[in-house]
Amino acid sequence: NISYGVDENYLDGVGVSIASVVLNNNIPLAFHIICDSYSPCFVKYIERLAVQHHIKISLYLIKVESLEVLPQTKVWSRAMYFRLFAFDYLSKKVNTLLYLDADVVCKGSLQDLLQLDLTEKIAAVVKDVDSIQNKVNERLSAFNLQGGYFNSGVVFVNLKLWKENALTEKAFLLLAGKEADSFKYPDQDVLNILLQDKVIFLPRPYNTIYTIKSELKDKSHKKYSNIINDNTILIHYTGATKPWHAWANYPSVIYYKNARLNSPWKDFPAKDARTIVEFKKRYKHLLVQGHYFKGLLAGSAYLYRKLFHK
Repeated sequence: NISYGVDENYLDGVGVSIASVVLNNNIPLAFHIICDSYSPCFVKYIERLAVQHHIKISLYLIKVESLEVLPQTKVWSRAMYFRLFAFDYLSKKVNTLLYLDADVVCKGSLQDLLQLDLTEKIAAVVKDVDSIQNKVNERLSAFNLQGGYFNSGVVFVNLKLWKENALTEKAFLLLAGKEADSFKYPDQDVLNILLQDKVIFLPRPYNTIYTIKSELKDKSHKKYSNIINDNTILIHYTGATKPWHAWANYPSVIYYKNARLNSPWKDFPAKDARTIVEFKKRYKHLLVQGHYFKGLLAGSAYLYRKLFHK
């Protein structure tokens, strides 16, 4: 059982992520998507995907009004909390659940997770990268998380223990409390605090973190292969630029593109910039790629948006 929690802007990414899992795994699969809105087009395409691969995909509609008191950021909406509802609600239906962010692409087998013993631990996770790990104590010094801070984009959860420990309720209490001001990554920080010493650490291939931003400093656009390699099972494209963006034209996103070409979304156009952060990333990448005229136009669009749409 695999779950995603997103707002409508990430649904197409979820569809391609599901396609990538199915293409690389010959095991029984069921998917659960939690979102605040579904377009008729997405529903049609997700039904096609389910029929094409003989899999079950369940859609759950959530009301976001109840989350308005919780923190959000310029990059992440309150949809980051949907996973907490997923863990709570789906505990009535299944014993274990693999949660994936929409920007996670599968390129290997998940078979070994079926054999993982989670009887005494609440979750299996992968430690975050060193650049994040090293700053944890500065932000969350009261919780002593340095060295064991994990990335919440891939979380394999024992839902029975999650429910028994009332962790969804505890998470929302933390998020609404005075400590919330120190949470840079609210959902991820809270999960780390609540699950401290209650997790199994999986090896890096289960959450291979790659930021497309690094392409700005790599003229060869080949260094990604030092991170994404033959052992990689799940690629996590972190950062503002996602593999579905029109300016993400790099060899490092080939795994996403291959999955998309083998999905109902194969003819969908790449997404353009929508937020101020994305406008900024777009012009930088276009200039690095040698598209100078397009880059200058994109830069002008970013400056206009920055000055007049604050």
